[in-house]
This record gives sequence, structure tokens and C-alpha cells, in this order.
Amino acid sequence: MNSMLRTVALGTVTFQREKVTWRVPVAAAVATSLMVAAFIAAGLADKTIPLALGALFMPLSGLFEPPGRRLLTQLWTLVWIMLTTLLGGLLSSNSLVVIGMGTVASAIVAFCCGFAGGAGVNARVGGVLSLVLFAVFLGIPSSERNAVEDCLLVGLGGVLVLGWLVALRLLFHRRKSWGAPPLSPNVIDRLRPRLNLRDDFFRHGVRLAGAFTTATIISQVLMWPHQYWIPMTVAWVALPDPTGTATRVAGRVLGTLVGVALITVVIVGAGPGPYAIAILVGIGALIAEVFIVANYLVCVVGVTTFMIALFTLVGDPVGETVAYRAFCTILAGVITIAWSMVWPAVGHEHRHLFRGRRETDAQPDSS
Repeated sequence: MNSMLRTVALGTVTFQREKVTWRVPVAAAVATSLMVAAFIAAGLADKTIPLALGALFMPLSGLFEPPGRRLLTQLWTLVWIMLTTLLGGLLSSNSLVVIGMGTVASAIVAFCCGFAGGAGVNARVGGVLSLVLFAVFLGIPSSERNAVEDCLLVGLGGVLVLGWLVALRLLFHRRKSWGAPPLSPNVIDRLRPRLNLRDDFFRHGVRLAGAFTTATIISQVLMWPHQYWIPMTVAWVALPDPTGTATRVAGRVLGTLVGVALITVVIVGAGPGPYAIAILVGIGALIAEVFIVANYLVCVVGVTTFMIALFTLVGDPVGETVAYRAFCTILAGVITIAWSMVWPAVGHEHRHLFRGRRETDAQPDSS
């Protein structure tokens, strides 16, 4: 237990400087702020949430791939996050639908997103982002018309940011670095061998389905402001191994508390106007994208700043809801850690079996 706590603490505070990337995040953050500001100017501030989420998530996919492969990965990710946005929105029409069909859909979508991680790191990131948007739009009541609109706005935000990044790359004469994306086995071929009960990602999909569905049901029962924050947090922090999950939970809780405190002080204390808030949205996106690999805790500070600033644009009373976000984050962490102990990864089972045998062998013979 002590060694696990040390590992979690070290993993939470470790800063991987070599994993910091800034060029794409800066360009994407500027584009995000400009898009949000343009929608504010057009009187469409209430449409900025799906737009900005699409813009935020594109640079997070395929970060360390060659440009040609990166663009293909980002386009596929965009398709999937649009589909889960649409599905979540269509199911959110009323609480009875969410508790009934939404619960079943939550389990299926969560399993698919978790199991998809077995196809590689890019599929893993795409699965997380897809499940996050499913959680957000399942938790925000919407009509069928609004669900389609949100889906298209997510796509618009993603396409505009990708177009901006491609234009900048072409502008600076980096055409030679593109090339054709290398051929690789398709996702189905990579996942087919994993369809067995001993596979870590199959088990991860089952655990994620349980944790996400539990979080969805609890969020609907509690009916707190922004109750979607509970399943959304589960989607962000669940990993295939218990230690990795605990490290993510620690980073998520601490990062959320820091982010909530900072953005509350800025918004409540300074009372920024809508265009200043658009800048805050971009700053949050920048922090999240720069530190997504280098340090998860700092990344969460950015994501929290981004989300709260966005909801401020649609009239959310920050001072009245920040406590709920903090409680929801902690509750989601408890749910995720509890489920991470159910049917653990094969490697985790082997470590515990070996430790148990070693302790048995070390006991003195009393005969």
C-alpha cells in the first residue's frame, strides 16, 4: 500500500519537460479564442460550448505523430466525437429517457471507448474524448434539433481549428514533412485478438462501463448543477491499471480544485466582460494542450478554466456552482477507484499472486 501511495504521489507531481509541446497548442488556443469571440459578436454566445469543445479536442489527438498520419487521426477522432455528441444529445431529452435508454447506452458506449484503447494510444485518446462529450451532452437537457445543432457545432469547431493548423503549416513551407501516412493494421484487426476475458483492455472496457454507468445513475439521482461532471470525470481518469487510475484521480482532484479557485477569483473578483472571457477560454485551452502529456495535474487546471469560462458565457453563476464541481470530481474519483479494483488487469493479478506466495514462503514453519 505504501509503495502504491508513493507511486501515485510521484506520478501526480512528476513534470516531464521533454513532453511539453507549444507550437500547435498556441496556434489552436488563438483560433479557439477568436472563434468564441466571433460567436459572441454575432450574438451566438449560447452556441460556444460545443464549438469550443470541438476546437479544444482536435489538437489533443495525434499529438506526437507525423503530420500526415496526425491529420488522418484527428479527422477520425472528429467523426467519433461528433457521433457521441449527437447520441448524448438525443438521449438527454428528459430524465426518464436518460435513466432508461441513457443508462444502457452509457454502458455500451463506455465499454466500446475503453476497449478501443487496445488498438493503440491514438484510439485510446479518441475513446476518452468521445466518452467525455457523450457524458457532457447526455447531462445537458436538449431537444432533437439542438442535439443535431450541437453535433454540427462540434464538427465546425474541429474543422476550423484543423484548417487553421494546416494553413499555418503550409504557410511556413513545411510541405516535405507531410508525406503519405504509413500503412498500419486497421482498428478491427488490432482489436480482434483482444476479444477475450484475459485481455487487459477488454477488462478495462467492462470496468469503465460499470463506473461510467454508476456515475450516470448517481448524477441523475442527485440532480446537482452540472451533474454531468461526475460521469465526465470518470471518462477522463479511468485507465487500464489501478495505479494509473489512482494517479489520474489524484491529479484530477487537485487540478480541479486549483482550477476552480483560480477561475473563480478571476471571474468573481475582476468581473471580466464576454471578450475577456473568450481570452480566458483560450488560456485554458492552451494550458490543457501544452501539458496534456507533461503533467496531468496542470492540464486539468487548464481544462477546468476552459469549462468554467465557457459556461460563464451562457450565464452560469460561477460562485454558486463551483462547490458542486469540486464535490462531483471527488465523488467521480471514488467511483472510479472502487471500480478499478473489480476484475483488475492480468498483470495486477500476477503481482498480487506473487506477493502472496512470497509472504507465505517467508512465514516460519511452526511444525
